[in-house]
Amino acid sequence: MPRTVAAKSERTRRRILRAASAAFREHGIEKVGVRDVMKRAGLTRGGFYFHFADKDALLNEAVREAALASAAEYVGRAESAPEGKKLQALIDGYLSIEHRDHPEAGCVVSALAGEAGRGNSRQRAAFTSAIGTIVGRVSTYLRGGSPEQRFLRAGLLMSSMSGVLMVSRVLADPSRSDALLAAARKFYSESFGER
Repeated sequence: MPRTVAAKSERTRRRILRAASAAFREHGIEKVGVRDVMKRAGLTRGGFYFHFADKDALLNEAVREAALASAAEYVGRAESAPEGKKLQALIDGYLSIEHRDHPEAGCVVSALAGEAGRGNSRQRAAFTSAIGTIVGRVSTYLRGGSPEQRFLRAGLLMSSMSGVLMVSRVLADPSRSDALLAAARKFYSESFGER
């Protein structure tokens, strides 16, 4: 395949992955089909199978794409904060009203973990890898203990925060949802924050 054709093919594949990543996070795994993804990407359904074997193969890569994007966003927020406030910036961004209101652009764990937990072994394996990526990046902002202990604490922090975010999305009263996020930001900052 000539280089220009290969480059175009890779751009198209990335476009499909971005569309799938957003669609799955916004609507869920079961409610999104190949046709939906391709329409969102501005492509015809026929080209899908040139890039992916099936929906599960697409989901696996889309989950990885979303995890890497989420981890990059958290790290970016943390890195732009002053020393001693890096973890706080990460917590504030994760438990923000903006994150709550835009699952399609947010954390794949808070958007899809409940559904993926009932999925097949390939889906659960994709999420296991995604969670490991996110937790590994976040663990660098926790202090004290061995790398393994920081990884476990980061897993606890991210699992807990994703649960809070999921609940905040289902609360019908926006003021209760906002209050839950604010209380959680305070709790996690005090419990996990830099000393």
